[in-house]
Amino acid sequence: MAVAPLFGTVTLPSAHAQPEPPGEVVLSFPTVGVSPRLELGNNVASEVNLPLPAGMSAVRLRGVIRDQANLGAGFLEVTDDNGTFLGMVEIPPRSARPAPLPFDIDISGARPKGSSLPLQFLVRTNDIPADCGPAQQLVVTDLAAVYSGDEPSPVTIATFFPPVLQRVTVVAPTDADPSEQQAVLTLVSTLTRLYNPQPVQVRVISSPRGTAPPPTGPMARAVVVERGSAGLAVEEAGNPGAFLRVSGRGDELTAQISLLDNELQSLAQVTRARVDQSASHQLPTGDTLTFSQLNLEGRAGVLRRSTFNIGVDRAALGGGRIAGVGVNLLADYTPVAGGDAAALTVRAHDTVVYTAPLNASGRVDATFDVPSQALTQRVALDFEITYTPGQECGPLIAPMEFAVDPRSTLQLVRGGPPLGGFGALPSEFSPRFYVAMDGSGQEQLGHAAAVVAAVSRATSTPMTPQVVDVKAAAEADSGALIVANSVAVEQTSLNPPIGGNRSAIDVGLPQNLRADIADGLGSIQVFADPPRDRTVVLVTTTDAWTLVDPLFGYLDGLAGGWNDLRGDVLAAGAAGTPVDLTVRAGGSDPFEPPNVVEHRAPWLGIGIGIGLAVVAVCTATVGLLLWRRRRTDAAERP
Repeated sequence: MAVAPLFGTVTLPSAHAQPEPPGEVVLSFPTVGVSPRLELGNNVASEVNLPLPAGMSAVRLRGVIRDQANLGAGFLEVTDDNGTFLGMVEIPPRSARPAPLPFDIDISGARPKGSSLPLQFLVRTNDIPADCGPAQQLVVTDLAAVYSGDEPSPVTIATFFPPVLQRVTVVAPTDADPSEQQAVLTLVSTLTRLYNPQPVQVRVISSPRGTAPPPTGPMARAVVVERGSAGLAVEEAGNPGAFLRVSGRGDELTAQISLLDNELQSLAQVTRARVDQSASHQLPTGDTLTFSQLNLEGRAGVLRRSTFNIGVDRAALGGGRIAGVGVNLLADYTPVAGGDAAALTVRAHDTVVYTAPLNASGRVDATFDVPSQALTQRVALDFEITYTPGQECGPLIAPMEFAVDPRSTLQLVRGGPPLGGFGALPSEFSPRFYVAMDGSGQEQLGHAAAVVAAVSRATSTPMTPQVVDVKAAAEADSGALIVANSVAVEQTSLNPPIGGNRSAIDVGLPQNLRADIADGLGSIQVFADPPRDRTVVLVTTTDAWTLVDPLFGYLDGLAGGWNDLRGDVLAAGAAGTPVDLTVRAGGSDPFEPPNVVEHRAPWLGIGIGIGLAVVAVCTATVGLLLWRRRRTDAAERP
């Protein structure tokens, strides 16, 4: 394959991957929090900011050209943001291009900016840019970077958490008190949120007090949380075994983490610091919020068709449940001259909420409601603008500019019932929620931390856990995460979808199902608690705590994490096969009406009997459920 002969050399990867030279590491773009896919137009620059691990530089860029639409022969050119040429890949004629086309570009000459490397991608072809014809596009995927260098051991608090991080081990005492547990969970939530979209793995382990953490390796850190004199300290600073100690007593222990939560870590350019008074994030107040308050912005240059999306986390809309959202959309655009045609369409989760032609006024002032089915954990609006000039197509035609006015507003209708199912979070836990553990398992703090991390990764809004006992969490009127075995749960007034003890399993269908499943079930359940107007997450087991281990492994393996769970129960039996079940209404979609129980309940017989790979529930009740499912399926077929 020929490459840029005049300016740079591009190496095509061989069919058999070779190990990287010592001191080099390959990180895919998703690993550093960047999309691995680019959709490039002809002669339109796209910029990517590539994070740099501490002490390392990016030396090579790898990727695969997957597709080219309406583009002929040309080049994909890569520069830094100063215009320094780094390399280019030849794009062959469409008829001759094999698929896919991998490339490997030397980018060691790029000039970084702080802890990131800005890269510019530009497609140049022999084609005349299609001003009014079909869209021209080159798709690049599987982007990754080769980094070279040695990561230094942290010396100060300011440098302890680096720009790129893969793993964090949090060490808590085996006999951790509630203040230590709360500090651990707050730290887990904070680190997961601050590093998002980097998929940082935060793991909590328990060790005897005073035990040093295990070695961490490259792009990894260890933190010890333990009561003592208030402060943060880098122990073994400058050495490979360096770790951060977070200490204090009572509420002052969690207060130390606010140095990270408020992103002020960079000011602590010393090995030791102390927070005397913590500060908290302020969510927006009121029921009318401007796009500026919510950091919502969108603009596009339009010739033929252009799209963009703006949205906000439901959890970021302030305290209180949301039953409805109205929008007053303001926007400015290039006035449309006579003979030209332009239109705006706005969708909310595929539902058209506004459409209108654009005219010579150059201004949009529209009011519309977001339908209830679109009020998911992200309230998003998809904009589509079309513009067709009336004059003959040519290179002198300029695109129409369209920009959303930051004075646009969302009008919130507060209220509504508590939500059930995995889709109820994170908004039902914002801004504060309770956490309780019954102490029946040694890894309960780790289980609670895994749930907190998964939920925190789904939002940019800070969430504050507060550790209490099981009785207080069960009787509270705020969202709660409870980690307790089935015996402890039965002693509360909670009504989870699945309960029972050991092999006796109770399933909360409209007519209660009781089954005998050998060796019990482990489960993560999310259900509405109407008497207390809140949502509860329950991590429980009817037998050994090892039954829940496969559930967290399954959750870690989901590309979208918590957002990929669709039901209201994730359960596994002795075979360790997780199954995502919907037992009650509002499981897969917490905003749908409660008339779906009859369609979902019959599926449970197969979900437990086959999906969990445990002893089949061979009773007349299950036989009836299966018969009902066949009958329902037959009735639903056209």
